[in-house]
Order: sequence, then structure tokens, then C-alpha cells
Amino acid sequence: MNNNVVRLGVILCIISALAAGILAFTNNITKDRILLAEELASSGPEVAQAVIPGSATFELYEDKTLIDKIKSENAKFVELRICKDSSGKELGYGIRTLSTVPGYGGDIEIFLGVSPEGKILGMKVVANSETAGLGTKILEPKFQNQFMGKNTGTEIKVSKSNPKDDEILAVSGATRSSKSITSAVNNAMKIFNQYLKK
Repeated sequence: MNNNVVRLGVILCIISALAAGILAFTNNITKDRILLAEELASSGPEVAQAVIPGSATFELYEDKTLIDKIKSENAKFVELRICKDSSGKELGYGIRTLSTVPGYGGDIEIFLGVSPEGKILGMKVVANSETAGLGTKILEPKFQNQFMGKNTGTEIKVSKSNPKDDEILAVSGATRSSKSITSAVNNAMKIFNQYLKK
């Protein structure tokens, strides 16, 4: 009886060790591909086009001193990219930031496209955990298009009805999600005004 228990324990240990080894090997082989897929999903060509239409490239901003300064002064800042067309002309900035007001499912992460003159040109939600079918309506063009063309010089507010020029209309039943994404937009505009506006 004791021999059977020991033998089964040894077999189980061998199987567990083999499974762990296979998982570690598979992880080692696929980790670079996973990182590349995540990078493309959050900053690939599709994101560049959403952030600033007409963008051919979406390059990381090279001034590390400025990036470090922004990060030290703005805890919600993630990264900064330059959007360029196919001829290399700069079209504007892609400012990646988290919301400063949590949504229903936590922070919302966006890329906001801003022209050198300070106009919002586009937006891409990179990450959110909002309620499917309700809070996720913030992903729809009908909602996001309200931000387009707005000037970075004025803070955007959320209205439940009849929005004014400096307001957007909240998604019905998802005011919290609407306020969260708007706070991310306002944070990106603040970063533009404070560090990039010429």
C-alpha cells in the first residue's frame, strides 16, 4: 500500500515537472511574439490612423528629458508619439494617458491625437473595463466624434442634455464612463498645453 502511494507520488511529480517545463519552454518561445502583438494593438498602424487620420508612421517622441519630466509631474501620462504622413511631415502628437476620474471598471486608457495648433484630430481607446453594451458605448464613433475639432485651450465637460461648445453629451446610462474618458482627454490636452504647445 505504502509503495503504491510513493510510486503514484513520484509519477505525479514527474508529470508536474514535465508540464512546468513545457509551459516554461512555450512561454520562452512566444513571449517576444506576444509583446509584439500587444505593441501593435496599442500603437500599430490602425491606432495611428485613429489618432491622426493620414498618419503613415507613429514614432516615439525622442526627447527623453521631456518625457521624464512629464512622467514625474503627471502620474497618468503613459507615452508620447509623433504622427507623420508618408512624406515625413509631422501631423501632430499622439498623447497616451489614463483617465484621472475612474470609470465603472477603473481607469480608461486612450491615445489622443492633437494637431500642432492644438485641435483634437482623433482618439483611440487602448484599454477599458467598462460594462459591455452600456459603458462600452464610449468606443462608438457617435460618442467620440463629439471631441473632434475641439480646442485644447478649454476644458471639456460632460452634459446629460443640450451640450454647449465646451461640453460633450454623456452616453445615456453611462455618465461615469463618459466622465472618465473625458478626464483622459482633458489630461492629454493639459499635457499638450503645458509641454508641447508652441
